[in-house]
Amino acid sequence: MKGNLFKSISSGYVLFFLNSIVAIFLTPYILKYISKEEYGLYILCIDFLAWFTFLEFGTNKVIESKAAHQIAEDDYKSLNTSFNASFFFQILVGILIIPLFYYTIKENINDEQISEANILILLFSISAGISVFRSLYSAVIIATKKIYIDNYIQIGLNIFNFLLVILLMPTLKLLGLAYINLLIVVLILIRSHFRLKNLLPLVKVNFKKFKYSELKKLLGTGFYFTIGSISTIFLVKIDSFIIGRELGLEVVGYFYITVKIFLLFQKVCNVFLNNFRPHISQLYAKSQIKSIDFIFQFLNQKLLGFTLFFSALLMILNKYFIEFWVGKEFYIGSEFSILFGFAIVLDILTIPSRIVLTSSLFDIKYISYFRLSEAGFRCFGILVFYQYFGLNIMPIMSIVSSILFGHFFFHFKLKKYFNVNFINSGKSNFRILFSLTIIILFLYTINEIDYFIYCILLLSITLILGKLHNFIGEYKKLKFLLK
Repeated sequence: MKGNLFKSISSGYVLFFLNSIVAIFLTPYILKYISKEEYGLYILCIDFLAWFTFLEFGTNKVIESKAAHQIAEDDYKSLNTSFNASFFFQILVGILIIPLFYYTIKENINDEQISEANILILLFSISAGISVFRSLYSAVIIATKKIYIDNYIQIGLNIFNFLLVILLMPTLKLLGLAYINLLIVVLILIRSHFRLKNLLPLVKVNFKKFKYSELKKLLGTGFYFTIGSISTIFLVKIDSFIIGRELGLEVVGYFYITVKIFLLFQKVCNVFLNNFRPHISQLYAKSQIKSIDFIFQFLNQKLLGFTLFFSALLMILNKYFIEFWVGKEFYIGSEFSILFGFAIVLDILTIPSRIVLTSSLFDIKYISYFRLSEAGFRCFGILVFYQYFGLNIMPIMSIVSSILFGHFFFHFKLKKYFNVNFINSGKSNFRILFSLTIIILFLYTINEIDYFIYCILLLSITLILGKLHNFIGEYKKLKFLLK
């Protein structure tokens, strides 16, 4: 697995751990200079940066898979056409995002206690508008399988960001965070432009290469990615918005800090797994479906034990981590922590299925509709049962919707994907995860949810030990396939 994949994964982890260490250090430092309400507004703005990606109408998501196919076939003429169709569309998107971002936050929160809220929200609105171009460049760079160089460059930018926060927070306080974020977004865009120019010199921004027919194709497929993006907002990002509106910005800060350790773990898994996307796209372009099947089975089976084991440890440590980090008053509670931790486990374990199907652009329409159904079911449950369960209903509905609409759907969709290509595949984690869902909900209803930690800890050790005997042989085969 040495080569581009190994470099991408290792550099991604270096970047991730640097970001994590910096974030852990900066959070108590930032809280020294701003109030809990100001910190909550800052977190809400950061979360909202991901909200408005749906206005790209999925074009950048399509570009990531399509560019990998085009590069595998040395079709740079088509790549140029696809890139320019998306680039000039993003200009319109960026202009639309700025006022939408501003008024969505401004009209739905109580910011009377924050004197500089208007300027802060405006600066983040501009950052959101610029970010759509960064997403486009990133999609094409990822398709080249040489993202590791960008990761190293990003490390330098993040160190620069860290130093700016240290220097400017004592004087600029809350506004300093917004100015720094905008500056970093601009610098990343400039870096991405020159990186693409170096990697793919034949791909250039040129309005003459814009074709409306190509944009229509991107939008046609991208529409379903848009549904997926909207679904992700309601599955993941809506919580901080609801909390900010119903309970206040201070509680947004409590929520973010309570779930931080689980989000970091999720990021660890995402960094590793998402590096397989361009490889699977190129294998699909070459019709090497058996290789894709092996990669999927390797990731799917090995990930289960690993994820359960580390999530159990994090459930145990979270309370003590937060108390040491920022103070025990920021910890929402053990029930919420354990429920949220298992919800993250279920989300991580859908990633191997998602990267196979989306990298192959297989049945994107149905994936998007089921994702939307999952999001709709979750939001409906939160609205109906919030008054009875409080904040706990958020991770509970994440768990239930993920099992019923996520894992259940992917179980059958992957069988179809491989059967269409005459491969009898289909080992699934669905039964195990469904059983664990029943167990955690039962233990929650009888107020004994702490026992769930020991349940998954024992199961994970059993799974890991059971897979050790053939790990080395499978790993060698994986290295060979990804050369």
